[in-house]
Amino acid sequence: MADVGRMQPAKSPPRRANVTKGGQIHVIKVGTSTLLTNDENGAQQANLSNIARLIEVIAALRKKGDHVILVSSGAVGMGCLKLGLKERPKNLGGKQAMAAAGQSRLMRLYEDLFRVVNLQVAQLLIVREDFSDKLRFRAVRSTIDELIRLGVVPIVNENDSLAAPHLSNFGDNDTMAAMTAALVEADWLFLATDVHFLYTANPKTDPSAKPIYVVKDVASLQIAGLEASSSQWGTGGMATKLIAASIAVCAGVHCGLVNGAEPERIGQLIAGNREGGTHFEARLSPDVIGEGMHGRWILALPLAGRVSIGPAGYNSVLRGNNLLFRDVLTASGNFEPDQAVALVSEGKEVARALFRSSCASITDALKKRADAQPSDKLGLKDFTSELRAAGVFLDAYRSWRQGSHRGAKGEMTGEKIKQLGEQQNVEDNEGSASVFEVVAWATDIVLTSVGAMNEAERVMSSTNPNKRGRSASPDALERKSRR
Repeated sequence: MADVGRMQPAKSPPRRANVTKGGQIHVIKVGTSTLLTNDENGAQQANLSNIARLIEVIAALRKKGDHVILVSSGAVGMGCLKLGLKERPKNLGGKQAMAAAGQSRLMRLYEDLFRVVNLQVAQLLIVREDFSDKLRFRAVRSTIDELIRLGVVPIVNENDSLAAPHLSNFGDNDTMAAMTAALVEADWLFLATDVHFLYTANPKTDPSAKPIYVVKDVASLQIAGLEASSSQWGTGGMATKLIAASIAVCAGVHCGLVNGAEPERIGQLIAGNREGGTHFEARLSPDVIGEGMHGRWILALPLAGRVSIGPAGYNSVLRGNNLLFRDVLTASGNFEPDQAVALVSEGKEVARALFRSSCASITDALKKRADAQPSDKLGLKDFTSELRAAGVFLDAYRSWRQGSHRGAKGEMTGEKIKQLGEQQNVEDNEGSASVFEVVAWATDIVLTSVGAMNEAERVMSSTNPNKRGRSASPDALERKSRR
């Protein structure tokens, strides 16, 4: 087996110091195609050789002081194997029944094999909603942190038997693995597949396809022939792995695409050997640095839609300002207020954001704008009268609501009110607007495109080299008060 070396981690977050004791955190995602294989008669069976080699790699990493979180698909496939089904069910109820039957067998297999190398495992069955709710997000992270402290290998899988209809399109846990890597501030995310590298085209259909060793910006990739899983038992594919990689790298996590049949390649990538697989280089978004867990949480949220923005909106995002309705061009999906959307500029995703309005409200307002009809139906609450009554503006709104601002106790002087008014006028002249027109707070926007991050650095270095501007939001003030 290849020696498991070490690549310098992208970062060393203070929160992790008490958890890892100096070791790195690796998230390894394996799919059904890695766990199952065909016997000589073409019947499906557990691929014990692959699984055993993977566990040896994990054991080697643990001996070097690193920690591993295993994200494993395969419950549905194992259920089909257990109950003698010859093909994967098509209907949701059938998939959930197979997941319920197969999860226990999958965990028993892991328990037995990990015991051979003297490692203990723990099962975590989670769903998307565990990432959507911040309290549940923190609870999952706390559980994994404690398991790592105890030297236990967490095995994470989606709770397929209870999952809603997204069971069929979650991406065979690729996206969940990326969300988990962002959640725990991992150093590496490894996605097992059935090829050695990401290629310039589909190598199964194009003999001229060449391997891609390093990817610096996932958003810039243009690869034809990406398809869904080639396995009748799995649901993932290369396209879902690229989505997962984009989530991970923006959270500062290196991502490796490796052949699941040769898990030793994981150690090669960690050691810096480019023959191990395709390496997606980590690039920590400045919005994750500034917002800490809040930024990581936004990256880990399941996307509910896409919003296309114009040049002025893109410039606002680069400068760290609020996104205004007037800069929105189109909206698609079925998102509700406070759900995550992808912000798209010129056809490419540049950021992710929590939107304050629903897709239906935005679409309706856009139609009225196109028809030259005045519209104030964005589905937003207008705080203007409350702000004026309090004698404060956006940067003091949250503290006023909580009664902690000095102005709430009658200590807001006339001079202070004048200063706040002048500050608000300056912001308005620079392109800001009232709370009513803000569709996404700046602190709820996270840059995801490496190109956009580079542009943001250039823009801010020419105006304010010390920090990237961030417009205020009530939630941001609340988070700041808790630090």
